[in-house]
Amino acid sequence: MIDITSKSVGGIEMTALRFGPDKFDIPVHLMQKERESCILVTDEDILPFPWNGVTKDQEGQYVLLDKCNLESIWTIATTNRERALDLVRKTALGIKKGGKKFADLSTGIFPLYRIYIKDKKDILILPEDAASILAVSLVREDMDACSKDLTKKDTEVGYTLILEMAELLYYAATGRFPYKNEEVRRSGYNEIPLEFYNTSLNEKTSSFITSTLNMKEKNQRKISGNNGPEKSIGWFIDSTESLEWNLKNRSEEEKEVDADKTENNEEFKKLWREKSRKAKRRKFWAEKGAVIAVTVLIAGFVCYFIGNWLYQTFKPPVTRDMSQVEVIEHMYSCQNGINPTELDEGFKGDAAQFNEILNLYVTSTTRKAYEYIDAITIAPDWIEAGMPSITKDTWIYGVIPLSIEETEENHFVAKVQWYTPFAFDDEVEETYGEKDGFARTFIYEVIQEFDFTWNNRGWWVCTENEITDYSLLSVEYTPYLE
Repeated sequence: MIDITSKSVGGIEMTALRFGPDKFDIPVHLMQKERESCILVTDEDILPFPWNGVTKDQEGQYVLLDKCNLESIWTIATTNRERALDLVRKTALGIKKGGKKFADLSTGIFPLYRIYIKDKKDILILPEDAASILAVSLVREDMDACSKDLTKKDTEVGYTLILEMAELLYYAATGRFPYKNEEVRRSGYNEIPLEFYNTSLNEKTSSFITSTLNMKEKNQRKISGNNGPEKSIGWFIDSTESLEWNLKNRSEEEKEVDADKTENNEEFKKLWREKSRKAKRRKFWAEKGAVIAVTVLIAGFVCYFIGNWLYQTFKPPVTRDMSQVEVIEHMYSCQNGINPTELDEGFKGDAAQFNEILNLYVTSTTRKAYEYIDAITIAPDWIEAGMPSITKDTWIYGVIPLSIEETEENHFVAKVQWYTPFAFDDEVEETYGEKDGFARTFIYEVIQEFDFTWNNRGWWVCTENEITDYSLLSVEYTPYLE
């Protein structure tokens, strides 16, 4: 991150932001323009605040500011936590005041290395020219922490700043950014719920953060309209005006202790295992599919499904005349048939394996179109055929239901055998490596649970389903056809 220190230049003491070693060469074009002013947001006003060029010494090079007490925006989770809501609101006010030219949201995110806390109560925002000098020397890890880790897919352009401000509040409360970890990003961008961190944040403020992070795209569009992010952020400013913030300051060590308490809790570990499992599955299909899929064609299929979902939303599902057990059996039939459309109709996108089936469908359809082969051998058919050799670089996938029982009223537990080319755990993946000339298939016993309710339109609806347990039965190596 950016080091904040003091430097004496011409006998005048200044605040200095260290951006690189002495040997680091600043791109010439960054120094040729007339300097813009920083924006200072106080309790009373929004004011220009000059920066005074750069200097260097044996230890490094520095962006210079008038002498002031500056701290990193990251301290809203520690020593400036008590005023986090006020500081984030001032950040939003400053960006709105600066407008489109000042914000320069070409990356979709307002990078955190532009935001500083002055005198523990005001916000100082660097202009683009000064920030660019800092940015060119940031290592990849720091650049990701200041921008990439804050991004979330499927966010409307006009909503990006609103989302970012909510992420800062989440970070102030928990000490963790909601979308930083790959497990969260690859498992649907569903952040760890605030209540897991036991922050004692009042309910109204907590609910606002959660709802803002999880705002549906159609509601994002309603909020942002045709405005740019720097104008739409006014919604955040207005919506947070009546919120209260009751969290106390803490040290960096206390922040980590608080987070560790949460992350060592068994409920948290269970949730994290599930996210890790989903992330591994999506990573597997993303990496394997990228080798064989054509990007444009995939985009076309995805667009088709999105449009089809909207069309199908108000239609009766294909499972409308089925019992609860038949609905579950239909889901497994769709899984074996690699049929995301009917799976979605029956479960409205909520089946635990839906994204996996959608990825398989896109991959297999693409390979049929370009290579004239079936990329997926369905496990039950393969077993019935005597487990023969399969086409090179294809996979065995499918599910065999073993039992479906109603353990409580409208609560069902299914036990199945799941054939899959990827392992659910890294340890298993490492233990059973791939072999040249063979397709590797992991066979798991999987427990999946379902809850149903009777829809007032006259059919059973699955309201909840999740994979609650799994265990590895065996690993098969099937030779490829010569």
